Amino acid sequence: MLVSSLSLVTWNVRYFSQRLQGLAASRHTMRAVADALVALDPLPDVIALQEVETRSLRGGLHPAGMLRRFTSCLRASLVAADHRRRLTSLYYPAHRYALGPINVFTTGLALVVTDRVKILDHDAGAPSPITHVRLPAFRHLKQRRVVGFARLAATDGGAAFDVYNTHLSLPAFLEGGPHTLPERMGSGSNQLEEVEHLLGVVGRHRSDAAIIVGDFNSAPGSRAHRAILDAGWVDPTPEADRDIATAGFLDRRMHIDHVFATPAVRWQRLTTHSIDAEPFRRLSDHAPKVGVLQPAG
Repeated sequence: MLVSSLSLVTWNVRYFSQRLQGLAASRHTMRAVADALVALDPLPDVIALQEVETRSLRGGLHPAGMLRRFTSCLRASLVAADHRRRLTSLYYPAHRYALGPINVFTTGLALVVTDRVKILDHDAGAPSPITHVRLPAFRHLKQRRVVGFARLAATDGGAAFDVYNTHLSLPAFLEGGPHTLPERMGSGSNQLEEVEHLLGVVGRHRSDAAIIVGDFNSAPGSRAHRAILDAGWVDPTPEADRDIATAGFLDRRMHIDHVFATPAVRWQRLTTHSIDAEPFRRLSDHAPKVGVLQPAG
């Protein structure tokens, strides 16, 4: 049986707050991000997002949470482009900073799939923690990190495949600091611990065909990046594209967003977009990676 290829996107969208320099989400940015995704060819079937809020001062104290509002924008963009697709979204909460009952800001991951994909299983709402806390006395200040899981399959047939979405911590500040970026991205002892936790979670119940995506805050060839490859995962990013900057901090540019897969996943292509190039420039402080994969028949 011939199974259609599927398009997968991973993107740190910075809480849809790029237009306001990270201070607050804006519907304008949500719609611009949605329009950019819908303009991709092929249209994305699986969209993994990092840095997505629920309801907070930064994210907007709306009756609908951030993911619901973004999914609404994505539906509107699909209609405007004359695409007939139904969407399903999953949210994976990571952390909340609150003053009493008020969320100042929250952190989390999201997954959005079209009706070309069915969701067989997931742990949305209760993702697995992978945070490494170096100093227990400051545990309550440490931003929590998680990995979100979903088992998916193409609606026109084919074997199931797993998608794991994550966002690793920055290198420990005391081991470097901002002045060492991007050289130390992926070399922090805390990052290596989180990679070990991540691989432990994934190894407990993954299928033969599995994909890990996200913002790893780690450069190609770094210790964290190599640790994932040494565990048997494949990075399908072409070698020539590993100098493309997927993220920016002030005037510094870094390639820190990744896709890893088991050898059973067959890739038609994987495209790395630049933080400084259209159509994603100024939409976030990261640019997406877009892969087209062929599920097993």
